Amino acid sequence: MSSKYKYAGRWRSEAWHMDGGANDEGWHKRYCGPCAKTTEHGSQSTGNYCVPCDDRRRYYNRKNDPNPSKINRRWVLDLYEKSAGSLPSFLVSLKKQNELRALSKKQVAIGSKILAKHVDANTVRSHWVAAHIK
Repeated sequence: MSSKYKYAGRWRSEAWHMDGGANDEGWHKRYCGPCAKTTEHGSQSTGNYCVPCDDRRRYYNRKNDPNPSKINRRWVLDLYEKSAGSLPSFLVSLKKQNELRALSKKQVAIGSKILAKHVDANTVRSHWVAAHIK
C-alpha cells in the first residue's frame, strides 16, 4: 500500500484524494475544453466528460435514437406476458421488430388493441402509443 493513499493513519482511495477529501467519490473540478470553463468532471471510470457536456451527449444520443420507445414498449409487452401467460404470435413478432427498429403506426395501433385486453388502457396509451402522439 502506497503512503500516498494514507491520510491520518487510514487508507483513502484515489477518488478521495482526487476530490480533496470530498464525499462525492470521483467527481472533481477540472478545466473542460468544449465548455471552455472549469466544471465538475467524473473520474476516468465515470467518463471524461464534464457534467454539462455529458448531459448534452446523453440528450443528443436519445434524440437521434431511431426507436426511442423501445424500452417502454418492451415493458408493456412484459406486463402483457405476466398477466396473460404468453404472447400471441403477432406480439412475438412485434417484440422482435421492436428490438431492431421503430414500429409503424399501423403496428402500434393493432398492438395496442391486442394489449388492451390484458394491460390497463392508460398504461397502453402512455407507454405503447405515446411515441406517435405529438
